[in-house]
Order: sequence, then structure tokens, then C-alpha cells
Amino acid sequence: MKINLIKKFVVLAVMSAMVLIQSCQTDPDPLIKAGEAGFFIVNEGGYPNPNTSISFYDRKTDAVTNDLFIPLGIQAQSMTVFEGKGYILVQVSHKIVVVNTDDYSSIATISDGIKNPRYLVGISPTKAYVSDWGVNAADGSVKVLDLTTYKVTKTIATGQGTNKMLKVGNLVYVTNMGGYGNDKTIKIIDSSTDAIVSTITTGDNPNSLQKDKDGNIWVTTGGILKYNADFSINEAASTKGSIVKIKADNTEAFRLPVNEFTYNFPSNLNISAEGTQLYYTYNGAIYSMSTSATALPTTAFKTKDYYGLAVDPINGNIIGCDAGNFSSAGSIDIYSASGSLVKTLTVGIAPNGCVFK
Repeated sequence: MKINLIKKFVVLAVMSAMVLIQSCQTDPDPLIKAGEAGFFIVNEGGYPNPNTSISFYDRKTDAVTNDLFIPLGIQAQSMTVFEGKGYILVQVSHKIVVVNTDDYSSIATISDGIKNPRYLVGISPTKAYVSDWGVNAADGSVKVLDLTTYKVTKTIATGQGTNKMLKVGNLVYVTNMGGYGNDKTIKIIDSSTDAIVSTITTGDNPNSLQKDKDGNIWVTTGGILKYNADFSINEAASTKGSIVKIKADNTEAFRLPVNEFTYNFPSNLNISAEGTQLYYTYNGAIYSMSTSATALPTTAFKTKDYYGLAVDPINGNIIGCDAGNFSSAGSIDIYSASGSLVKTLTVGIAPNGCVFK
């Protein structure tokens, strides 16, 4: 009996070891960090021509592949990668093109209930929010999108020129940049109920936003330009763009107006992966600002007029999107965090942003 008992223990030990080895072999690899494979470049195209396209920069090959997912339509505003799929928002063609980001195949096209889509934020594996300017931008809204049926299930009225969004926990902060008019609000939506739970009043026409490591939310606002009869700016009736810091309790910490009245207002707000350094475009330049700062920078990070901007989460590089003449191939300039030019890559027509895979 003792021998049989020992045999049983040996068998159990071997079986346990085999199970352990098998479980180690079948455990999934750690999640790949966003951007590790590379990044897509959204090429808006030259309005009114249907020459929107997507490019991809592959880190392994250090090369760009252009003209992915075409034909897409007229004026791609943005792209979001979520749950292994790419969502390309083609504003003037009033649709969202869903694609496979691995083999570049088409999955679906969403057009019902979509008017002028701007940006998409994933809420859950089965749900997303889409900012939509509506027919004339005055009826801006957030569309609730079912990601299993690709149908719009609800419309949440938000304001004029509903634009970029930021998900913080269950809450989604929605900027209203005015569209063809003016607005000065950020709506906060509870994504568990799809209800607006609060409104933040900022400077005129908030357009982009980011959250820092301390939970503060930073916003770029465009201001309002009014003109005299001779088309000069009526400064008394105009407002300047600004950088706004909103504390974690949704109250404003401070608002820093820029120096100039200009149509090239602060926008394209980005933040470093550590959540400590802000980057934005303003008046023909890129500016960099610490999240601990209480005053705007006086010197540009890089003086060049970029149409779009991104910060690489893998290496901290800053990517400027140069739209050129909006009718021929554009380019992206990649800078190190210290401001040195790393490389310039040729992409599609009018690149306006990057999304990391």
C-alpha cells in the first residue's frame, strides 16, 4: 500500500508539473503597448476631391506605406484604433469606415444616423461615442454607436461644433468648438447612462483637451474673431484663444490667454506619455509647456506651421503633420523631445494627425 501511495504521489506531482508547464506555455503574451508596432497617419485629402487616404509607419522596417484603405471619400477628419479595429471618420462623405488594422481589409461602413462625424471614443467593447457636427454644426451631438451592429442607438445633443472628446473613468468630456458659430462649453456625459451630468464653461470655442498625471484637464480654446468693415480684426469685439487648466473637481484653476488675435489659434493639444508635458500648435509654431507651469511659454518648441500634431507614446518624439499645398503629397516631421529633427517622411495629401497601433 505504501508503494502504491508513493506511486500516486509521483503521478500527481508529474501531472501537476505538466499542467503548470502547459499553463505557462498557453498564457497570453503581455499586452502590446499602444504604438509599439507603429502608427497610422490620417491624410485628410484636398477638399472637394475624394482623395482621403491612410498611411502607416512601421517601426520594424522604418518605412511608410501609403494609400491604405482607399477609396475612402472626401475629408477624413480622424481615425481611432479600438479593440483591434480602425474607425476612420470621413466627415464630408458622412460616414465611418471600419477596417481591420492587421490585414487592412474592410469590415463595415456606417452612414445611417451620421451627418458630419469628427472623432470617436471607445466606451466598451460594444459601444462608442462619435462627435458629430450635424447638418450645419449648430446641432452638434454625440452619437451612441453599437459596435456589434454598427448602428446609432441614441443622439445626445451637446452644442455647436461638437469636437474632441476625452474619457476619464465613466465620464466623457466633450468640447464644443463653435463650428460655424460660437460656443464656450464642455459637456460631461456619464457613459453608463448616456446622460449629460455637468457643463463646464471655458474660454470661447474649446477645441481639444488632455488629462495630466495629477488628474487635471487641460483645454485649448480658439477665441472669437470679429472684423471691421476693412476686414481688419475688431479687437474690442474679439476674444483671444487660451490654455485652460481644469482641476479634478471640474472647477477652473486658471485661464491663460495667448498674445495674438489670430485665426491660427491654440489647438491640437497633446501630452507626453508620462502626463507631464503639453504640446500644442499656435500661430505657426509648436509650443511645449510643463503641466506644472502657471504661465504660457514665450519661446516656440519648433517654428513651423503644422496642420496636425502627435506625441509618440513609445519614444516621446513629437510628430508635426505638414499639409503642404493640400493638393499633393504631404509629409510628417519627427522631432526628438529635445527638438532635433529625426526624420521627414512623405505621406498622403494633407496629413492632419496620427493614431498609434
